[in-house]
Amino acid sequence: MSVMSWIYQNSKTEIKLVVATLATLFILPAFGVMVVAVSGAAVVGEALANINSVTHLIELFDTNGNKTGEVELSTTWPVQGRVTDEFGTSERWRRLLGLGVHSGIDISGSVDTPITTFLEGEVSAVDNIDDSSCGKNIRLKHAHNITSFYCHLNHAVEFEVGTVVKPGDIIGYLGNTGTSTGPHLHFGTRIYGILVNPRTFMLGEPLNPGTSPTT
Repeated sequence: MSVMSWIYQNSKTEIKLVVATLATLFILPAFGVMVVAVSGAAVVGEALANINSVTHLIELFDTNGNKTGEVELSTTWPVQGRVTDEFGTSERWRRLLGLGVHSGIDISGSVDTPITTFLEGEVSAVDNIDDSSCGKNIRLKHAHNITSFYCHLNHAVEFEVGTVVKPGDIIGYLGNTGTSTGPHLHFGTRIYGILVNPRTFMLGEPLNPGTSPTT
């Protein structure tokens, strides 16, 4: 029995859907692959974290579908500014630059605007060398196997690995390093290493923290 077949037969429904979409990648043209990738990412993200409509807490699950904990929605966006690109997009300009499906949220701003974390966590990596598409960046590890990353910084604060930071603590300064078309922060989140839309954890908009996106 192939690995893909075993996973399909032993996984919960949401993961089966992802396996099925991955199987189609071999027969779709390039544009179709990107569409399926976005759909798959959304399905996986919802399987790992979703908001309880009664408690309004984010319920977190492991890859077997077991609930592992809860966290509150955060009103502390990493930076205030205008969202210029959402999670999961694949605009033509991205393809022209050789970039894949967007792995986070882009928030525009001025160079050297302070960046904070959205959730308490530990510093897992600090990179102040501009030698990748992410540019200068900082990465954090949070509870419940959540991680976050902050790209295109002008520079990151030189924390020691393991330093605990909380919302409001400055972890870096907005910049234009890496593969960037202008000063902005690329804010991304993962659970168990799997990309999840950062909006899953956030309330409101970065211009007006604490307000509903629908108002």
